[in-house]
Amino acid sequence: MGSSDLWSFGNVGLRMVPVQLLRRFELFSGLSEEELARLAALGREEVHEPGAVLFREGDPARDFFLVLAGEVALEMGVQLWPGAPKRQLEVEAVLSGGTFGWSALIPPRIRTLSARCRGETRLIALPGEELRRLLDSELKIGHKFWGRLAELIAFRLRETRAKLMELLRGEELASGFTPEEATLLRRVQYLIDFRWLAALGVVAMAILARMGLGLGFPFHIVLAIAAAVGAYNLGLLLYARRALARAGAGLIPRARRFILFQSGLDLLAFTALLHFSGGIENPFILYYIFHIIIAGVLLPYRLAYLITTLATLLVLALTGLEYSGAIPHHHLEGFLPFELYHRWPVVLGTLFALITALYVSTYIATSIAGELRKRQREVARLKDRCFLDMKELEEANRRLVELDRLRTHFLAIASHDLKAPLAAVQSYLGVLLGGFVGPLGERQREMLSRSSLRIKELLNLINDLLDATRIEAGQIVQEMELIELRPVVEAALENIRSQAEEKGLSLKLDLPEGLPPVRAAARRLEQVLTNLLNNAVKFTPTGGEVRLELEDRGDHLRVAVRDTGVGIPPEELPRIFEEFYRGKGAEGKGAGLGLAIAKKIVEAHGGRIWAESPDPATGRGSRFTFTLPKAGAHLQEGK
Repeated sequence: MGSSDLWSFGNVGLRMVPVQLLRRFELFSGLSEEELARLAALGREEVHEPGAVLFREGDPARDFFLVLAGEVALEMGVQLWPGAPKRQLEVEAVLSGGTFGWSALIPPRIRTLSARCRGETRLIALPGEELRRLLDSELKIGHKFWGRLAELIAFRLRETRAKLMELLRGEELASGFTPEEATLLRRVQYLIDFRWLAALGVVAMAILARMGLGLGFPFHIVLAIAAAVGAYNLGLLLYARRALARAGAGLIPRARRFILFQSGLDLLAFTALLHFSGGIENPFILYYIFHIIIAGVLLPYRLAYLITTLATLLVLALTGLEYSGAIPHHHLEGFLPFELYHRWPVVLGTLFALITALYVSTYIATSIAGELRKRQREVARLKDRCFLDMKELEEANRRLVELDRLRTHFLAIASHDLKAPLAAVQSYLGVLLGGFVGPLGERQREMLSRSSLRIKELLNLINDLLDATRIEAGQIVQEMELIELRPVVEAALENIRSQAEEKGLSLKLDLPEGLPPVRAAARRLEQVLTNLLNNAVKFTPTGGEVRLELEDRGDHLRVAVRDTGVGIPPEELPRIFEEFYRGKGAEGKGAGLGLAIAKKIVEAHGGRIWAESPDPATGRGSRFTFTLPKAGAHLQEGK
């Protein structure tokens, strides 16, 4: 290699770009040699070492890249919550034949991702501004390029969104907590928030009872208890932010001990509040039940019943001490008669009702909460399993897509490179068989004729392979225009007429007058009809009939090819449109691509194709039917 096409740039080897390298990329499929040469003149070939960073997120975007060999990881920085460290999320791994760096073509030309080489990587770099100018000046190149680039960008955006959704599988996972941990922590926060409301509620009720209802009780002591509740709630809030912010194996037990401590404090504060506001006379004594329900929801069975027992002991102690006179009883003056408190049947009945309500509430709350926690763990396990299965399926799908792309790419290159020499050989054989280089013996002529026939079959196979790859690349859409069907139908019939006459078959055409035009590729529709008619002729015995029918069905046209041949076995019908599939009774040396190509062409026109055997109308042979949308109807542009 001369010095004119290889030079050094730091630790990166740079080469001029041969035109044939651009043919490897689907992005440039369908471009002429001259168009490819203009693109190649802009580019340079680069070789990068493993681990090399090509650019970082936020860098100015100057070049658009094509991967010749190796693998490039595209990454983006993600900050999952304010203050969290940025982490790198791999959006896509670009393999050989792939492209990246489209930010160089679109203002403001800033990199939205980082690119890093996973191994030794060969790239073609196309300067963004020069490529953009070329695309703007050459409309044909620009139309093809921008259309395929739009598909690439849309695919990458979908992939990025999917990976972000995987990463952020819930707020709790983004911060490192399991679903159960995150739920428990949220409820701890709810408990602290509710306590602020409870303290304000005590103040409001005390003011209403004293000033609105005129009840007598130690007003200032009740306000002091409410203030104490607010003070220790502030301490609990600060502790929770510090001690419960770290995910880990001991988080749930630590949070439960914290809830148990809070519940104990709340019960003590509530009991003191009751003591100074009437004791058992106070109807708010039933609020013990709320404390028990909260504990039953947040705590496991044993701790929930421990809190219930503590509440029972506190209310018994308060009532017993006040009843015996060990501590003073603060009567709610103006609410209930004073002597009611000294009636022991009333006291015992109230206590019995309260205590049984506490334990029943505990049982109900813990049963429901326990079942919910159990289901939550099961759901978390299923989510994890589904997540792993989804990752495996996505990886398998990615590999299948890549294999399919490589298959199509290989077939296109191999078919193109094989066709030229075979066509040359066929041409030379024609010269020999024509006697232009001298007379041939009978044996020589026979051998050359057989060779010519085999090469013709091989060229037909190559044409089928090229057709399949071109249709998959979406080139057929560019051939579509508004056409009349009559010339296409008549041309297809002429293609197989001689073959039908040799077998003594009757060819019938049912073509109504006044059929509307369709938006289609005439050459491709003729190819479909010729293939279907050829199959019908091939599998119909002498004296049979092949019929081609067209019918207007409102928003679409229906085309049917019917025959009175041998038919198709039921077990083969679901597979006859698969690539390379040949039925057991297939004749000749075809590759099994004809019907697959016909299906791709019909679907590219927005129609569908199917087969029936036997023909429902006659009870024998086969019927192949396909539809075509009328001009103006919704047209799919391939799948």
